[in-house]
Amino acid sequence: MDDEQPKEQPFKLHCGNDNQVLVFDADVAMALRTEYRIVGSLEGSHPKNPLQNGYMYLPLLLLPEETALLLEKGAIELSGMAFTWPQIETDKARFELFKDLHQRRFYITRALKFGGDYLLYPGEPMRYHSSHIVTFIPNNKQPLAPRELISLVRLGTTVKKTRVLSSWNPDKSEFTHVCMNWSSM
Repeated sequence: MDDEQPKEQPFKLHCGNDNQVLVFDADVAMALRTEYRIVGSLEGSHPKNPLQNGYMYLPLLLLPEETALLLEKGAIELSGMAFTWPQIETDKARFELFKDLHQRRFYITRALKFGGDYLLYPGEPMRYHSSHIVTFIPNNKQPLAPRELISLVRLGTTVKKTRVLSSWNPDKSEFTHVCMNWSSM
């Protein structure tokens, strides 16, 4: 066994094009996961079996929200391209939503394949299934049509997850989260 010292924080990461931050070091990826509940998305193929895609490998791609949170906490330093996310108001609100959910101790991943913005896990995603699909509703968006609302909730129920609709409440300066499940009568 080698007596390698743990990596010192802040971790040094590289920012590439389109604000993409990749983690190539397994120890750093594990530290981000265990110390900060940052999951990211494994993007590489396994070196011994590169033609399969069931199990992905390093590098770990961080969501822009995860990168911004780690920068805010002083956990990482970036080199390379300047990290310029969030710039528009919708992304700023989305980052505030991510922070709100992260402060509630959830592990968070993308939910695109479930028609949402985020999947929430009550614990380590390797041990728990996600329990909620969060859909961010920007304040400037038209209200959801009944058919759209029913579709979102039924999809969540079909995959055994609670649909959460989240929007910024300017009167209270906080997010309003509405949890919904579909049940037939």
